[in-house]
Amino acid sequence: MDSFTLASVLVGVGWFLLWLRSKSSIPYPPGPSGNLLFGSALELRKSKAFWLNFAQWSKEYGPIMTIRMAYRSLFVVDDPNVAVSLFEKKASQYSDRYVSELAKLGEWDHDIIFIEYGPTLKHYRTLLQKALNNRVALDYLPLQEHEVKRLLRRLYETPEQFMEHVHLMAGSVAIRMVYGYKVDSAQDPLVQSAEKVMSIFSDIMTPGRWMIEVFPFLRYLPTWFPGTAFHQMVASSRPVLHSFAENTFTFVKSESLKGTAEPSFTSKLLESDSSEGITSEEELHVKRIASSLYGAASDTTVSAVKSFFLAMTLYPDVQAKAQSEISTHFDQTQLSKGRFVTMDDRDKLPYTSALVRELLRWHPVANLTAHRSCGKDDNSVVVGENVYRIPAYSIVIVNMWSMLHNPSVYPDPEKFIPERHLVENPPPAPELYAFGFGRRMCPGTHVAQQSMWLSISNILANFTITKAKDENGAEIIPKEEYTNEVISHPAPFKCKITPREGWEKWSTETGVPAHGLDTD
Repeated sequence: MDSFTLASVLVGVGWFLLWLRSKSSIPYPPGPSGNLLFGSALELRKSKAFWLNFAQWSKEYGPIMTIRMAYRSLFVVDDPNVAVSLFEKKASQYSDRYVSELAKLGEWDHDIIFIEYGPTLKHYRTLLQKALNNRVALDYLPLQEHEVKRLLRRLYETPEQFMEHVHLMAGSVAIRMVYGYKVDSAQDPLVQSAEKVMSIFSDIMTPGRWMIEVFPFLRYLPTWFPGTAFHQMVASSRPVLHSFAENTFTFVKSESLKGTAEPSFTSKLLESDSSEGITSEEELHVKRIASSLYGAASDTTVSAVKSFFLAMTLYPDVQAKAQSEISTHFDQTQLSKGRFVTMDDRDKLPYTSALVRELLRWHPVANLTAHRSCGKDDNSVVVGENVYRIPAYSIVIVNMWSMLHNPSVYPDPEKFIPERHLVENPPPAPELYAFGFGRRMCPGTHVAQQSMWLSISNILANFTITKAKDENGAEIIPKEEYTNEVISHPAPFKCKITPREGWEKWSTETGVPAHGLDTD
């Protein structure tokens, strides 16, 4: 029996068991039938953007759908009312998390991204709340402002490397916030290690990338068997993830023993009122949370700021309006045009604030988010006049892209229109959806939004972004292409970044270097 025949037989058995399980007086939500054996798995595996497939299907099947993937069914929600009903009103039932087969194989299921709902997750979230709530987030403003000033300097010196500069800014903020470690440059070994970690987790979590997620039995087959390339990926990734967690944690402990540790998330949690210090178990919890926090504090910022560069390249009129507002604000407050925009200015810059808000709607940082139901069937999923059933241990996905591109809520959703948020009765704020729902909402929301505002408003204040030109002098119009990942980023594109009037005077006065360690 060849490998394909074996897989087909196993899938057929799984499908039959699934069919038996689905027999109930309360039906599943409707959805596409797909292939007889594999459902929609093969179609989605070829997709460049799952969320677009789901959005298209929802037009036919409604706000909650059943998507069969071989022997497993997914349930996709693209209506905010249904999402709130499930993940907030029934939070205890829908706060579990689907743990990918790769995460289990690599023993990464203790990470807060994957950890199942229970006492450990509640403890982790309590610790995170201490470090990332909206009040404590204000304590991080000085270091965020400092790193944004360095970002501006780098954009002036090497504007063509703007994507790399955005990564470095967000990564520097995250590493210093979590570990109290000052980053020297993009070549800093800790930054490079952190970026590798982010790349690995992106690979693990990208839907459809690994056959083991569709056929879990593959984990038990030898490495020469077709579809088992994940074994090599796991083997090469383990030491990278372990090294990052150990090296960063060891750095903080060493600095703490010397009395030179900069206040950080990790150093604060390692402090104890007890003369014996914290327990080894608690230390392990702190290490695991800290290593997870880098992504929560950095990757969402990177995605949003990259989208900002793309939006300003494509919508110069929007950029001009925001720049005019900032300049007028500076003039009215009798401050120089090169002044640094702070969080205190946000309420005084409504159009610029709407621009940042529209970025989260136009291309959400996370297009899909996955929860998992708890250990019992939910037989009361009410949608209009219909009642559906979601069985125990099901994967339930929220299509946030679809919610934020609903034309009945956001007219002309494909267009970048900040004005939609400035009308008398604006549509729901995108940040209500963009960072997730319920008890699995992104814990780094406040810090990420601070970094977004500081970066975007100050780039607008000090630079103008226009289309790049080719060798013949013709403008290069970038495409709106995004990566098919959990945190989606614009595909590489070119633009021209030019300093605005007053930049040189302000940059000379601030004296913030683009690279190298400094005293701030």
